[in-house]
Amino acid sequence: MSGENRKLAAAGPIAPPGGVLRVGPLQGEMTQSFLIRLAARYGMALRDLLAVIVDVGGLPNVMGRARPDSEVYLNQEARDRVAQLCRVPQDHLLRALPAWAQEEPRRRFATGPAAQFHHTAEKVRRWGPACPACTARRTGMPEAARLYLEPEQRVCLPHRRWLMQVPGTVGQVVNLARSGQVMEARHRHVRLLRRSTRAADAFEVAQAVTATWWWQTWPREHMWPARLRSLDSDGLDQDAWQVVARELVTYPETVALATLLAGDDFRRRVVAEAQGHVPFRLADLPTLLTAVAGCVRRPWYVEQLAQETSGPLFAWAYQCVRARGRTNAVGQEMWAVAPAHRQRPLVDELAARARVGPGGQRVEGKRRRGHSRQADEAFAAGLAHARRYLREHGNLAVPKDTVVDSYRLGEWLGNVQTRAWVMAPDRARALAALDPWWNAGPCPRGVDTCSCRYAASVRVADCCS
Repeated sequence: MSGENRKLAAAGPIAPPGGVLRVGPLQGEMTQSFLIRLAARYGMALRDLLAVIVDVGGLPNVMGRARPDSEVYLNQEARDRVAQLCRVPQDHLLRALPAWAQEEPRRRFATGPAAQFHHTAEKVRRWGPACPACTARRTGMPEAARLYLEPEQRVCLPHRRWLMQVPGTVGQVVNLARSGQVMEARHRHVRLLRRSTRAADAFEVAQAVTATWWWQTWPREHMWPARLRSLDSDGLDQDAWQVVARELVTYPETVALATLLAGDDFRRRVVAEAQGHVPFRLADLPTLLTAVAGCVRRPWYVEQLAQETSGPLFAWAYQCVRARGRTNAVGQEMWAVAPAHRQRPLVDELAARARVGPGGQRVEGKRRRGHSRQADEAFAAGLAHARRYLREHGNLAVPKDTVVDSYRLGEWLGNVQTRAWVMAPDRARALAALDPWWNAGPCPRGVDTCSCRYAASVRVADCCS
């Protein structure tokens, strides 16, 4: 480092005219990543740079702690000092850095510059490492950087790399030299985004669907395990690798499914086949099953998925039929992935999938975000009363006014049935284990008085004529 730069690094708070080096951000770069690169240009650590930027009365006004996977938010005064130090105009920094002016940090002191670190999924959206070769070409030197990435940006086409987020680290760059299917899927994904206004929504739904398939133990699934084995885990243990590599391994099928769901003609065929009746299970929509199995090249999915009555794919089909071509809020709901069907943040998934803790006990994963302990306890109470009703009556055809031990079971089950298509799959499976027809709809023939054993809801196969 030159003598002039040493003086700058040892100096106190930055004052105009600012720095002596011009350091520009990468497009889409995380603010913390940019500050780390800026500090390195001056031969400093991030901690020392922040001491210069957010100095208030001789103390750094910093909230939180820097981590390899965190993001830093600056207030206006701190942003002004960074702009002076890197010699880049504020409007350019605002365009290049998505989190540059996203949030004003809480101030520890009444006035002065401030910085705050965050690392949670609620505050920091999905990111990944920048391609090292691309970064070197843009900055003129080998540097590590982290970028906010959309799903289609995780593949670096020129260098055949997947830019993977790994919680607690700076990310991992995965070689795709032996993954031609992923490269081809990237081309199809970009084409889909160009020609369909629903591409991003369809991809989000498809990603939720393939995420649920990923964790199934289906004996006939061979493609994903083989694709996973072909990738270099770079020292990660197999449990963690299975979590962080899911998005990469399932990417070709996710793109194929998103392309199918985004098609207007396909949605019209699904609606026409339903003939105005919302499905009870996916088997009621054979056109959907055949098309989904075909697009992901797994013919056995037709049989495997037929009995599903919950999950993101069933929810999409249910809302698609319910919309019947309408463009109002009902029609938009098919693209809204229910909280119970959304992917866990990677850090939560890693915790949930951990096998054993230090004492040999199984580690309980973090509670799914958006779900409270009270909601889980309420469902457990309803399930216990439903189990008692089943022992006495042999089914869950529960009249609305049914009360079991002062518990309004009929009201609870009716509320659950009303929103069954957005229910968490594990809850749906728990009810189906008691009675597969717990959510059967009204008599499809419109018969008010049925001779079958169900009173409020009937088995389609057993319904009287």
